Amino acid sequence: MNLDSIIKEWYEWLRCNRSYSPNTLESYMRDLKDLISFLSAHIDEEVNVGSLKKLSVPELRSWLTFRYARGVNTRSNTRALSVIRSFFKYIKNNYEINNEAVFSLSRPIQRRTLPKALSISDIKTLVKEIKLPDLGEPWVVKREIAIIVLLYGTGLRISEALNLKISDISNESLIVTGKGDKQREVFILPVVKKCIQEYVKACPYLSINNKAQYLFIGVRGKKLKRTYVANRLQKIRRILNLPEILSPHAFRHSFATHLLQENVDIRSIQQLLGHSSLETTQVYTHLNYQDVFNMYKNFQQNLEKKSKPL
Repeated sequence: MNLDSIIKEWYEWLRCNRSYSPNTLESYMRDLKDLISFLSAHIDEEVNVGSLKKLSVPELRSWLTFRYARGVNTRSNTRALSVIRSFFKYIKNNYEINNEAVFSLSRPIQRRTLPKALSISDIKTLVKEIKLPDLGEPWVVKREIAIIVLLYGTGLRISEALNLKISDISNESLIVTGKGDKQREVFILPVVKKCIQEYVKACPYLSINNKAQYLFIGVRGKKLKRTYVANRLQKIRRILNLPEILSPHAFRHSFATHLLQENVDIRSIQQLLGHSSLETTQVYTHLNYQDVFNMYKNFQQNLEKKSKPL
């Protein structure tokens, strides 16, 4: 069977049977195509089913080495190897295409890295000083503030935030669809809701009556993309001279870390973050940022102080 057809069937199987998100599917396809591209250059011919049957441990190691040389970190390489194993398990079960080399290769040694959180003062600077003329029109600045306060105040993933619609902000909580189409309830602090409502009121492309519209949109009226938000935050970071760790995901880390410092139990944080495994959440128990978070005495009060005036 044609390799491209097999890959398309695997993609559909992941999408329908495993309910993987578009972002996960994209990363799976990227990792598999990266191996195929490397192998094609390595053997100097087009990769087919026969090539996969003959794939050896040295070739897999050369691929991982090539990725390291490109600056790909251990965590990403470990994930990529898992993707390749998933694909080979699928073709073994469905097409009797077997290659034990893929399963015999040891996983890259991964040293545990702790999530990095922003300090309270960094977040204060963000919301207080973000009102700069070179960041765009007033409604655009209100949009950036709304995104920052939402991510920090709820712990949402950036993809979850950008998938919100006008109808989602009418209540005191959100029903968020996360990874694997798993839903969870996320409460909205009044100050978060206030920032969002002021952005919606100022945005020329949004109407509070159009419930089906995406909440966060660009200057052309289209839904924002993750890369755009990440790039905007980097621009803001440079202007305000903030730490390099500033990113959409840094707010999620900060949300979890700050709550833990306030003695919120780990299982509650797991539910708020939408982690399927408690082990994923427990990484925050290894953090020691007490010197940074001594100021963190009242979550909502701090946010309200930082958000006035808009």
